[in-house]
Amino acid sequence: MAVLKKNIWLLFLFILIGALLGGVLGEILKAISPEGPLRNVFSQGFHIGITPPITLDLRIFSFTIGFTLRANLLTLLGAILGIYIYKYA
Repeated sequence: MAVLKKNIWLLFLFILIGALLGGVLGEILKAISPEGPLRNVFSQGFHIGITPPITLDLRIFSFTIGFTLRANLLTLLGAILGIYIYKYA
């Protein structure tokens, strides 16, 4: 197995990919699971961000700045799995 040169950007990439895959998996399981406690686990999460976005209008052009982080249980588990893979890769 090839040895990866470990740096902070590679760790960030592993966390990002793990969180994205976990988030997609959580949305899929939320869509196909029947009503009940299992669906509630996948549908409940938290949202962090700027709501509404900040807009700076300069008449010639305008800037709109904003972000939202939506996470659920599988997003967090995917990020943790990314850290684990990074550590042992």
